[in-house]
Amino acid sequence: MKNRDYKVTGRTVHTFGKGSRWCKRCGDYNAVIQKYDLDLCRRCFREVANSLGFRKFK
Repeated sequence: MKNRDYKVTGRTVHTFGKGSRWCKRCGDYNAVIQKYDLDLCRRCFREVANSLGFRKFK
C-alpha cells in the first residue's frame, strides 16, 4: 500500500474537490468512487467488484 501523506508526496493539502480523494488501492486521483465508503477508482473497482459482493446484471 502506498503512503499517501501530503508531506511525503509533496502535494499541497486539499480539503475538497478531486485532489482531496485518492484510490485506496492504486493511489489514482481520477474517477474515485466514494459511494459506500469504497474510495476506489473505477478501474480498481472493476477488478475487485465480484470479491466485494457486487454483481453485474445484463
